[in-house]
Amino acid sequence: MTELLFLSPDAARREAGFEPRLASPLARALAGAKSVRDLSGLAKIEVRGELEPVPDGVDVLRITPGRSLLICPYEQGAALRQSLSGRVFDLTAALGGLELQGEQAMRRLTDLDLEELPATGKVAEIPAYVFREGDAFRIFFPQEFGHYVAEVVLDTLAGLA
Repeated sequence: MTELLFLSPDAARREAGFEPRLASPLARALAGAKSVRDLSGLAKIEVRGELEPVPDGVDVLRITPGRSLLICPYEQGAALRQSLSGRVFDLTAALGGLELQGEQAMRRLTDLDLEELPATGKVAEIPAYVFREGDAFRIFFPQEFGHYVAEVVLDTLAGLA
């Protein structure tokens, strides 16, 4: 297993006054928003190589035949990473995420074929991973664009209200 430990919040250790805590890059942008759910606290794990069967409750997005993104509750992330073979990267701290409702909103945010999800592509002109469950869309993107993506999504939803 290959790790980028600085991206694994569960691997952070207390020392020299440092107190690790899981924080969302979207907290400020989504403060008070009821139409969008912050998913930044989920575990996000990339696997390069052959992907063996994963436990229930883990969502899988095949990026290429040899590369996948796995999404699961944060509490399961460390155990999932340990159970995987191949090159495993914890992207939990690297990716922000949000969930919104409505196909019409997603059509304004992306050119992806919404019938072919999960997929990778641009959302609000930012590279993203997109999952769909019914009328709900989950979007994961580089966390440094979190505030921008949240503002664009909220503006789009406000324009449809």
